[in-house]
Order: sequence, then structure tokens, then C-alpha cells
Amino acid sequence: MNRRDLLLNEMGISQWVLTKPQVLKGDAQIRLNENVKLIVVCEEDYQTSRLFSDILLALGLQKSHYQWLNAEQSQRLVFPHSPILWLIQAEEQAVKIAKKFANSTAWKNLAWQDLSHSTHKRQLWQQIDAYYHHLGKDRD
Repeated sequence: MNRRDLLLNEMGISQWVLTKPQVLKGDAQIRLNENVKLIVVCEEDYQTSRLFSDILLALGLQKSHYQWLNAEQSQRLVFPHSPILWLIQAEEQAVKIAKKFANSTAWKNLAWQDLSHSTHKRQLWQQIDAYYHHLGKDRD
């Protein structure tokens, strides 16, 4: 018995079912639902930050309306619609991702920490405002 089988046996698991067997056949794509309107590509997880909560509130988005991914996951991303891409990546990585999704709108920041500076935060809100209608929101 190998180590994996020993561990599974120890946990009382005698058999298991793969939830995504297509991955073993080379299909490792991440498919997005059409209700996803915002894709955030960032290595760190800031989904619970005050700023991100404010952005979701301003755009009227709920958890099911956005997807948070890292750069590696973004390379396997497939979607039939046109969500907004928010790239929080170093310049070289952001260019690579932006090329893959050339037909999608992208907001760009080099690092999340940059958003603590008022200039960068103002630029982000200006980018958000420019694409506000893209997300299907009407302003009063």
C-alpha cells in the first residue's frame, strides 16, 4: 500500500470519485458563468478588504458576480462573454494576461499596496467610472 492509500485508509475512505475527471484528460480550463461581470487577477487575496467591499458596493456586485484568480489560473480562463478584467500584477505579467484577453476591458494596478496612495486609488475609481455602464448599471 502506498502513502496515499494508507492516509485514505486511516481516514476511513475506501474509495473516492473524481469531481472533474476531464482534468486528467488535459482539460484544465476554468470556465466562467455568464453572471460573472468582474475578474480580479491578483496573487494575494484581498476579497475581504474594505476597499474591495466598497468597489463591489459601488458597482452593485455580489459574490457570484466576480471571480478572484491568480496569474496561473488566469491563463486557463475561458469565458463566452465580456467581463471586466482587473489586473493587479507586475507590468510584465499584466501585459501577458492582457494580450490573452485583448478584447476585454482591463483595469490595471501594479500592486494592491499601491491602492493605499490617493493618486492610485483615484485612478482606479476613474477607471471604474469609465466602465460603469459596461456592467449594466445606470447612473442617476
